[in-house]
Amino acid sequence: MNSSQRSNIPIILITGFGPFRSVLNNPSWEVAKALKTFLEWTRPLHIILHQIQVTYDDVTKQVPDYWIQYNPTLVIHIGVAKGAREIRLEKYACNTGYCHADKNGIVPETGQCIKNNAPNVLMTHVPLNDICACVRRRINLPIVVSENAGRYLCEYIYYQSLFIDSNRTIFIHIPDLDKSFTIENLAETIQLIIYEALRFIGPIPIVNQHENYLIHSNIVTHKFEKLNINTLS
Repeated sequence: MNSSQRSNIPIILITGFGPFRSVLNNPSWEVAKALKTFLEWTRPLHIILHQIQVTYDDVTKQVPDYWIQYNPTLVIHIGVAKGAREIRLEKYACNTGYCHADKNGIVPETGQCIKNNAPNVLMTHVPLNDICACVRRRINLPIVVSENAGRYLCEYIYYQSLFIDSNRTIFIHIPDLDKSFTIENLAETIQLIIYEALRFIGPIPIVNQHENYLIHSNIVTHKFEKLNINTLS
């Protein structure tokens, strides 16, 4: 157990994506960084940032490791929805249908996120409608609950985390940056989402508790091997 958990300071793991095609500075990562470097927080939180490469392999390798390493109170994945004119809190993620190549030209071998009879659809158990309603009253930006995360790396990473713990995971799609949607106001909105979400998060799993994914290294490894996370081709 790390020092933040011992002192009951919530651990917030936030991810954004790295460069993709001609986009050298991915807005999702720029907004993620702003949440730690530019904003002031009114309560003690331990913010952990990680940039995810736009590849299935990086998601598959990194996401389970982050959960094991940090045992976060809340996980916030951020991605960009091209053409969107609102912030979207994603409700569902699907296990199948991943047929679009990542930035390395790779697709999952069977189009699946996780094999071994994993559910076809997973839903976050964080109450997005309540959070959305509360945040909407405090900002001037449009925000909605979405039921289609896009069947690409955004949905792929979301399914990975929902499979591990759907009670502590949210995916947020942001629009491209422009005069209406800036790094600052998007980060401020996500900050409000985090504050609201923490009201609904129960006690984090205790390290070494029976059947918990954080038992100890050999069992953790065994459990994630049992997930049969898809190999890539």
